[in-house]
Amino acid sequence: MIKKIGRVALLGGLAILNLSSTWAADKQAKEEHDAIGVNESTQRAEHTLHPDAQWFPDAGFGLFLHWGLSTVQPLRDVSWPMIHGRVLSQKRIEDPKERERIIQTADWNLNGKPPEITPNQYWSVAKDFNPQKYDPEKWIAAAKQAGFTYAVLITRHHEGFSFWPSDADDFNTKNYLQGRDFVKPFVEACRKHGLKVGLYYSPPNWYFNREFENFLYGGAAKKNPEFPALDGDLKPRTQKPSPEAQAKQTAAYAKMVRLQVEELLTRYGKIDLLWFDGGVPNIKGDKVISMERIRELQPGIVVNPRLHGSGDFKTFENKLEITTPVTGWAEFCHTWAASWTYINQPFRSDAFILGNLVRSRSLGVNYLLGIGPDREGELHPDAYARMAGLAAWMQKNGEAIYSVRPLTKGESASVPASALKTVRYLY
Repeated sequence: MIKKIGRVALLGGLAILNLSSTWAADKQAKEEHDAIGVNESTQRAEHTLHPDAQWFPDAGFGLFLHWGLSTVQPLRDVSWPMIHGRVLSQKRIEDPKERERIIQTADWNLNGKPPEITPNQYWSVAKDFNPQKYDPEKWIAAAKQAGFTYAVLITRHHEGFSFWPSDADDFNTKNYLQGRDFVKPFVEACRKHGLKVGLYYSPPNWYFNREFENFLYGGAAKKNPEFPALDGDLKPRTQKPSPEAQAKQTAAYAKMVRLQVEELLTRYGKIDLLWFDGGVPNIKGDKVISMERIRELQPGIVVNPRLHGSGDFKTFENKLEITTPVTGWAEFCHTWAASWTYINQPFRSDAFILGNLVRSRSLGVNYLLGIGPDREGELHPDAYARMAGLAAWMQKNGEAIYSVRPLTKGESASVPASALKTVRYLY
């Protein structure tokens, strides 16, 4: 409970934890970011001054809803299970005979077994995807009580399946679910319960680009360049596309992304946040869709920098390495369980999540917490139990999360702390 002592508010009952991920997890995240064209260290953020966007630095706490075809199997992550050879990013294969053995047996994971799933097998589960219990209002109502102020829904991940009936390609709900739209009820639920609406969209689209992608893990290809590029069956590609074919594909790819982004920004009314995750191969983000075009369609929108290299806020993922407050707007995204997508395992404790949250706020950063529904469209029961725990804490301490800023110049504290006008919050 907050205890006011003069102009200082002390928050008790909270554990501040070591928030560092393991070295291996950080390295994996960096390799994945490299593969999709994300470089957090070079991001530039100079936020829009539009009055409708000024909610962002006050928001504090967002819910990141990950979904994908991976839930049909289920797999431990969305999209990435179709990419194989992570272990080869750590091991150099010098022996030509061993390289040939790996190619002949498809032992890309060096475990003596065939891959769990190929890209073509992954995409084939789209025919079995039919979530009958999809109810985003139930999620958002619980999120509102738990203190979340905005929510971001995955509309399409790198796998390429779009969760709305898109006219821009042939791998979406229009072709597989008779035009069912999963984006619309999410947007409506957010508006009903007063959360800002965020849409995640992945410019990388491995299905659309499937004849041109290498499905060997990027780090493995760098560590062992002798290995061939792999096709959708994880077999060596026998032909390299001609420059003319590549140029034609790049143009078609960029057009598809532009049209889909425009669909998301014109079909659902006001959208508050657009969350890109990577780039389009062989073409700069502003040539795909310019920031000017995005703001023409949604003048007050907040946009992250992962397509264009610059945006309204800087993103941190899995690890918040900074020790001094940010300049400008920023957001830290992290998972509530051991995976971005649905996983039937215990969630991280309330203390862990609140530790992340208050440290983020002391540094001037929003905290975007990742969770995902299962193949039926339901959240894990643990999610609602955790949200209830957060709700109880927020009822007593919520004022120390929203609208706060880092301590002003010349002020310091021995614990994470923030400021709101004349009040100082010590966590």
